[in-house]
Amino acid sequence: MFPVTLALGLCIVAAILLSPLYIQRVRLVKSSSPATVRRGSLGAALVLGSLGVAAVAVSLPGRSTPQNDALFLGLFVLLLVGSLLILAGDDPEEEGDGPDADPPWWPEFEAGFRQHLRHARRPVSTR
Repeated sequence: MFPVTLALGLCIVAAILLSPLYIQRVRLVKSSSPATVRRGSLGAALVLGSLGVAAVAVSLPGRSTPQNDALFLGLFVLLLVGSLLILAGDDPEEEGDGPDADPPWWPEFEAGFRQHLRHARRPVSTR
């Protein structure tokens, strides 16, 4: 089982390394629940969790058991999913209240300001 785990692990590490090349084509499902977790946070939690579980599994005696091989296969998959979530980031549509987002009144204000600039102004006469 170890050669299979090693081969799949190497394939997943290669997929993680090449993920910046194909991440724009990956479609992630939007969550419809009101308490949504940011994708980057969830991805970081998956990556850190899988690394923590791997560290615990390595530190325990009897590392060559088939259960550890299956565990590491699952951890490799969690690492891949977590790294894809981190790279995908959050949708800009979901970040409507971000610091770079325009407030809802901005287009109307901008149109009024442009109209104000177009009107000819008379200089104020001083007496």
